[in-house]
Amino acid sequence: MLNKIYKYTPLRFDFFDNLLLRASQKYALNDPFELRPSHHSETNSSDMKHFEELANASYFDYAVISLSETNNNLLMWSHYADQHKGIVIEFDTSKPLFESYKDFIALKFDEDIEGEVIDIEENERRENIKAGSIQRVRYNSKRPNIKNFENILEHFLIKSEEWIYEKEHRIILPLLTADFIITHEKFLDKIAFTLYDDEYFNRTSVGNSMYLIDIKNLLNKEGERYINELYESPLVSYEDIKNSFIESIYQEYLKEISEDPRTIFLYKTPPESIKSIYLGCRVSMADREKLIKKITKSSKLSHVNIYQAITSPTRFELEFKILK
Repeated sequence: MLNKIYKYTPLRFDFFDNLLLRASQKYALNDPFELRPSHHSETNSSDMKHFEELANASYFDYAVISLSETNNNLLMWSHYADQHKGIVIEFDTSKPLFESYKDFIALKFDEDIEGEVIDIEENERRENIKAGSIQRVRYNSKRPNIKNFENILEHFLIKSEEWIYEKEHRIILPLLTADFIITHEKFLDKIAFTLYDDEYFNRTSVGNSMYLIDIKNLLNKEGERYINELYESPLVSYEDIKNSFIESIYQEYLKEISEDPRTIFLYKTPPESIKSIYLGCRVSMADREKLIKKITKSSKLSHVNIYQAITSPTRFELEFKILK
């Protein structure tokens, strides 16, 4: 088990205020093979079409946070950390990270007893995903096949050998559990339409017709209203009933907003899990001083170390010197 893991990212000062980290859904991932398993089959054309449709529609309801074993890969600094003007966040894996973002308990209606019961088969599928855990990516020359749909981790955790230099580990997160979303204004009416009362439907413009929505708080209020209106005691817990209701609302538009790569799903990072920040070698002096000041004054982040990347005078590699 690794005792530390790293996240390459552009420098966003608002992260150190809200601690919101993006998890990328299937349609926002940069590899065109991601979560699109092979549907090649020796069967007839109708079966081929079925497998192709299943492959294209699968896994839209999860997102991944990509992490690395290393903080000094030059290609990753260029590709993911704004050409060395960004940062690398070091997480302490002995501290809680995203373990709390589990799948909801799946329910189904049992006609015999006329009530909601736990869907054992669906919950086994969800548990196999190990949402919230850090899981190592494996590399292969062959794509996962849609026929192995049940082995869902194979599709999330196998990538082409071309990516092996990233030494990637992933955290798979259900989109249903995102704290905030940023989505295009064209979806706002649809989201509002699913609400019993849109009094709490607060949205903040972030530019380019995109809006930030406190989706977890909004849907929790809807779920609480629903629970308060129940007149009979359910056969499962009220919390599971509430979450099942929230899931039914979210499913009205989740696939549509997920398929738009502009939609961003955001999750809260526990501040105690952040151990260090590494600044790229091209971060400006002004940004460096601003970041040091912000972290030093933060009661939640004052424990965080800050390092500056510098280019080695003799080798094609980065060295790091401590600033705080």
